This record gives sequence, structure tokens and C-alpha cells, in this order.
Amino acid sequence: MSYQVIARKYRPQTFDDVVGQHLVTDTLKNAIQTDRVAHGYIFSGARGVGKTTTARILAKALNCSAGPTVTPDGICPSCVEIAAGNSVDVQEIDAASNRGIDEIRELRESVRYLPARDRYKIFIIDEAHMLTTEAFNALLKTLEEPPPRSLFILATTEGHKLPPTIQSRCQHFAFRLLDYTEIYDRLRCVAEEEKIAAEEGALSALAQAAEGSLRDALSLLDQVIAACGERLDEKRVRQVLGAAPTELLAGIVRAIDAADARGVLERVGQLATEGYELAHFCGELTRFGRDLMIARSCGAESPLLQVPDDQRRQLGELAGLFSEEDLSRFFNILLRTESEMRYSLVPRFHLELALMKLVHARRLSSIESLLGGLSGSGLPEKSSNSPRVAAATPARSAPAPKLRTGSFDRAPADASVQAPPPGAETTAAPAETSPALPAPPASEDGRLAAIKTSVYSQSNFLGSCLEHLSGFRIEDGQVDFIFAQKDSFFADLLKSREQQETLRTVCTQVLGQPVRICVRLNEQAGVARTERPNARARAERDPGVDAFRKKFDGTVVDVKDLKRE
Repeated sequence: MSYQVIARKYRPQTFDDVVGQHLVTDTLKNAIQTDRVAHGYIFSGARGVGKTTTARILAKALNCSAGPTVTPDGICPSCVEIAAGNSVDVQEIDAASNRGIDEIRELRESVRYLPARDRYKIFIIDEAHMLTTEAFNALLKTLEEPPPRSLFILATTEGHKLPPTIQSRCQHFAFRLLDYTEIYDRLRCVAEEEKIAAEEGALSALAQAAEGSLRDALSLLDQVIAACGERLDEKRVRQVLGAAPTELLAGIVRAIDAADARGVLERVGQLATEGYELAHFCGELTRFGRDLMIARSCGAESPLLQVPDDQRRQLGELAGLFSEEDLSRFFNILLRTESEMRYSLVPRFHLELALMKLVHARRLSSIESLLGGLSGSGLPEKSSNSPRVAAATPARSAPAPKLRTGSFDRAPADASVQAPPPGAETTAAPAETSPALPAPPASEDGRLAAIKTSVYSQSNFLGSCLEHLSGFRIEDGQVDFIFAQKDSFFADLLKSREQQETLRTVCTQVLGQPVRICVRLNEQAGVARTERPNARARAERDPGVDAFRKKFDGTVVDVKDLKRE
């Protein structure tokens, strides 16, 4: 066969011809011009972005009869043979099929000899991550100190799989995926060279289907030329690619806006009847949803949208039908559905269910709005102007319990505010400033609660230690903090000079008189005990939890103390 496919016919032959990798090519050109070419390179990146092509161009630049030069002439015997892949001094090794230690040993023997004709002996190892561990180990020493006039280039689609010992001996260049505009412009130039009349929509469909790979785009162009001839129209190209028409995607979006469940399901039936792959269509709809979200958030003219100009206007109109919250919810549902459909035996069911979710998604209320409506049911209302109620009992200083009901798993809306248990005393402080110290309560338990409140305002760590008290007493100007033997760890934490000074200052301010601090173990007779309610007891009497439970007809299944976690 004499026909050469477009991807090979239009393969770049110089650094300037490489599309979208200017950072890599400019660095290599500077290295050649300043005679700072390394002995080992790693070219990593997705398929079809120019790794092996750039390796060949580097080999030609170094071995060209007019070189080393950044613009190899392409006509000397060395350039011609390297471009054809049959140069004696430039060996391309497929690591996927030559991955063992024996092949690497042969390479080590070969690298000892000087080039037969050219300036450098160059080894291009493609898919280098496929080499075995033993092969990498055999290559290490040679790669670190190669013989003069030799160069190694390792090309791989999975650079993270290369051992660190290999990476540290080479210069690493990461090749990026090409964006829509770069691929589209290259396709248009190739179509003009091939005398192909291509509509903008047809080239746009090819650029989007390539997903950042220029080689894939050129291969697809070759395929649609064979199917459509010398004129490429968008409808025919999309049929060949299996891509759904843009109007069908827009029609589904309009049906979702109108809550037209029947129209959405009928369109899925149309896709199945016409032979579209539903998993592929879901991917297209996901990308369309992403474009709508970008158009809504950043505007239809945003460079983040990689679509033709006429589609930008359409996206702007459709995006205006929804809020940002709606579109982000749609995008999340479609992403999850696309992942599920990859392994489903009945992908149509997953797609239909996802589209029905989109139809009804706008009727859902957010958790935040529902919790905000509970303020009239006993949940403390959050307000920037209202005073913050400070805790005055051990239960008040603990965090809000965690409630699990149905599909919800979160803390109440205002976790920092909890209603006190019956009989507890409260103090108030402005929300914008440090809380004022409360007047010392009359009861001993009340004074401990006030001390804890003040301690929490200065140090959460110190306050959490006080939660493990087993006893508390004030006598003759001395404040005793008593811990059980099992909590000796927390007692030891409070015995440091810094913590003792903080406690002394707080107690002096709360009690209104100078005091001494004593932290000790073991409970004694006559010492008042302060029992801290467990998490479930606090949850059951918390008004926010109670309001939430009544609102959603839920049941407290599990309670976790978030502070202890």
C-alpha cells in the first residue's frame, strides 16, 4: 500500500512544527544552542501529544550533518533515516515488548561502542514504564554514567510509574494535553492542505472527540474523510463519530427546564433506536453540563469554553435558565452516572434514572434552607446582632451531637449554639468581641461552669482537659481540680507552669479573689462530683436535634462526640 495516513504524513519534523508544547521545545532548543544537552531525558504525557515525535526531532537536531542545530535540514542521510525509523545510530525500543533484563543487557553492550556514522548514539525507549524492576536496575548505572556521545530518551504515558532512581538521573519534561483551539487550528490547516471542504461544526466535533490528543484528532479526520469524501458536514461527521447532535443535547436541557419527564425519556428512546452508545452519550451530556456551568459562572465568552462561536451563544441562552446551584447539582449527578454506566449491564436504566433526577432536582430544597426554617421549632436562631449565649454547665461547652437521619449526616445548623438543660444558668456576651467574664454564680457547680466557659474562650485545649474532671472544690482560697486515676493523663497536662498560670488567672477573675490552684488525683469524701452527660443524652435533649427530628420524621440512630474524635 502506498497511501500514508494523515497522522504520519503531517508528523512534525522540526521543533517549531510541534503543536502546543512550546515550553518543552524551547528548553530543548536552548540546550542545543548552549551545548548543555543532558545524557538522559524523560518525556511523559498522554497519548498523541508529541513525546516520540519530539524525541526524533531531538535526535535529528543532534545528528544532522549541519548540526548540532535547532533546525535540522531534513534532507541529509541522517535526518532521512531517523525520520523513517531505520537509523543505525538512533534505536527506538518498544519497552512493552522488550521489557526484560536480557534486552537491557543487550542495550548495555551496544552503548559501549561509538556511533557508526553520526555524532551521537541515541536510544529512544517508548512506554518505558513497562520495563521490569530488574530491567530498571540493570539500566541504572548506564543511565547515570553513560559512555561519551550517547543519549537516552525515555517516553512514557505514566511517568509516575518510573522508579525515583531513574527519574533522579534524567531531566523530566511533562507534555500537556492540547486545548480545543490548538487542535481545531491544526485540523483546519491539514484539511486545507488535503483540499477538503470542512464545515466549522465538523472540525469542532473532531477537536472535541480527540480529548486533547492531536494524533487522535488526525486519525479521526482520516476516518471521516474516508466516510464523507471531500466535503465534511457536521451531521455526517457526528454520525461517523457516534456523537449526538448539539440540538439533541440542547433539547434535553430545555426539557429538564420545563420538567418534561416524558420528553426526556422519549429522547433516550430515540438515541437507543438510532444506535447511539448510551455511555458515550452520557459523557457528552456531562461535558455539555460542564459547559453550561462555565457559561453561567464565567460568561459565554470565557476562554474556558472550548466550543465554536455559534455554540457559545446557545450555551449562554441555556445557562440563563438555571442557577449556579442547579447546574452544579446537574453536573454532579451526571458525573456519578457516567462512572456507574461503565460497569452496568443495563446502561439505559442508569441514564433514564439520572435524567429523571435532573427533571426533579430543582424541586429539592437545600439542607441549609430547611434548617433555617427550623428556627420557629425551638432551634436557636443565628443572628449577627443577637448576643451569643455562653455555656454555664459541662454539657453546654461540648459540641453539638451528630445526627444521622435518612440520607442526611451532619451537625445541626448552628453547632456552636446549644440550649441549656433545665435549671442551667447562662451568661451573654456580644458576638463581635471577647465574651465578658460572668459574675461568680452562687453554687459550686455554677462556678465550675463559669470557669469552664472562661477557659474555653482562651484555650480549647485547656477547656477540653477540664471536661474530664471527676471533682471540684473551693476552700480557703484554694481551687482543687480533681481527676480520677484513669484520667491521670489530663491531670499531668494541667500541672505545667503555663497551664497553672492560665487557670489561676481565670479563677481569680471569675471568683473575684486571689486563689491558689491544686490539680490532683483520687476523689475524696465530701467532694462534689460533676458528671458530664454522655453524647446521646445531650443529643436527646438538644432542641435543634429535636426540631430536626420532628421536621424530617427522623430517629436518632447514632451519636458521636465530635470533640472526642
